[in-house]
Amino acid sequence: MKKTKLIGTAALFLSGMLVFAGCGRKNDSMQQASQTAAASAADTQEQTEDLKVLHAAWVTDMQTMDVHKTTNNYSIPQNVFDRLLEVKLNEDGTTQLVNSLASDYTVSEDGLTYSFTLRDDVKFSDGTPLTSDDVLFTFTRMFTLPESVQTDFTTVIKGAQAVLDHEAETLEGIHVIDDTHFEILLEQPFAGFLAVLATPTCSIMSRANVESAGDDFGLVPEKTIGSGPYKVTQWTLNSSVTLERNPFYWGTPASADIVEIRIYPEASSLNMAFKNGDVDILDCEFIDASIANAEYVSNNNYRIVSVNRMGSDYLTFNEDIAPLDNLQVRRAIQMAIDRQSIIDSLFNGNASLIDGIYPVGAIGFTEENQGWLVYDPAQAKELLAEAGYADGFDLELSKNAAGGEYRGQVLEIVQQNLEAVGINARIVTYDESSWLDLRKSGEMPMFTATWTLDYNDPSNIIEAFFSSPETVRNRSLNYKDEAVMERIREARSIVNEEERLAEYAALEKKIVQEDAAWVPLYSPQQHMFVLSDRVESFTPHWAGFSDFAFAGVTMK
Repeated sequence: MKKTKLIGTAALFLSGMLVFAGCGRKNDSMQQASQTAAASAADTQEQTEDLKVLHAAWVTDMQTMDVHKTTNNYSIPQNVFDRLLEVKLNEDGTTQLVNSLASDYTVSEDGLTYSFTLRDDVKFSDGTPLTSDDVLFTFTRMFTLPESVQTDFTTVIKGAQAVLDHEAETLEGIHVIDDTHFEILLEQPFAGFLAVLATPTCSIMSRANVESAGDDFGLVPEKTIGSGPYKVTQWTLNSSVTLERNPFYWGTPASADIVEIRIYPEASSLNMAFKNGDVDILDCEFIDASIANAEYVSNNNYRIVSVNRMGSDYLTFNEDIAPLDNLQVRRAIQMAIDRQSIIDSLFNGNASLIDGIYPVGAIGFTEENQGWLVYDPAQAKELLAEAGYADGFDLELSKNAAGGEYRGQVLEIVQQNLEAVGINARIVTYDESSWLDLRKSGEMPMFTATWTLDYNDPSNIIEAFFSSPETVRNRSLNYKDEAVMERIREARSIVNEEERLAEYAALEKKIVQEDAAWVPLYSPQQHMFVLSDRVESFTPHWAGFSDFAFAGVTMK
């Protein structure tokens, strides 16, 4: 069970001003009509002032609201859609799975059959009921959609691989009994399956909506609906997004009637917007760590909320691209990166070195696999020379433009470190769509990114990166050891927990230390938010996502 630390209240989220305006044409012959319009406008203004508006902020805009097509933009899925189960963050920092769309469920003794009962009062924001068929449709689409990037967690469902391989059109493992009852059958037991169902990946969609919207689903607000507490009413690309309460929402209404999100691509503009009162929650991840500490953390005038960040930053290798196919070269790059300098210069010390795959605090993290990776540029040069690259080589570091300002700063330090050992590294920036396409093609050379746990289990991260030839290609890793991949797939069904975690630790050591398949960088320790005076309370995402539930904000 993940441990979380809550300290107060904090900020980044947001900003925006909601402006209601009325206009009318006035002339001498329409005096009475204009007076009526003025009175109506006054009434509208009075009604608007009674609404509670949460001013939120993003540093980059989303590319799509379709969760099957993105692994980076989870804010809309978490607020517009629901899942069968949710993770609740308790006041003492612990977490628990709670029912959401599912009002009840049972698990068979062999761990292979999950029987669910849906709530019978759930409607999508267009007023249509949510049924078991929508669940079947959602999971089938996850595997049949050509652009889907969400096939990592649920391949344990019986028949999922057949759908991925185009050998079947529907999932054998989902049986619809009636509108509110269905079963999910697994290929093998998996202790983390219920937690998987609570991830944004498993947000339930409306079959009728998705099929009628076609290519507009995820791009056009009125054609992208869910059953969650909010609906999207407006999206101006790279400018703003507006959410309003879903009038058909089955649960407790959110405190904020409207969420107005504005885009602040520069850290300085975001920080200033918060100070000016245009943002109600400031996410300290998106401003300079020294500024966050000096202006907010060390200032008793601000309320800070923090949560342990269940994630890590990493650097990848594409073993299909020479000389990254050379073990000595990969080991040299591991030793050439001054990870501590990244922590000191960009995070003000609010991070810790990590030498494996699993983040600090997560199930599966073990001290036995820590402490082996040291910064040693001299040894890195020797390894390059032994590999036949004493004069270095050219290398691309691929940057996602939507990754935030600090991501570019991390790459710049990595670039300088590699140049110091003779590697001519250049940073190439791609828009998010192109970056994702290149990564999924298996042809991206190297990139750095953050992985925050979707569910607290070692399978969450190691399976997403190394569980199959398809997975390693989709992540542009192209790792070669299929025996290791098989062990990863089998590890999830180990019943004895001690044996299971021992196997995950052994796999971590094999991949990162022995095979040098990627570079672990660091694990952020605290994800801090600063709150405006308009916010009464705020519950962050249990794992430290910047994309959190707006229903977790209580307005004054």
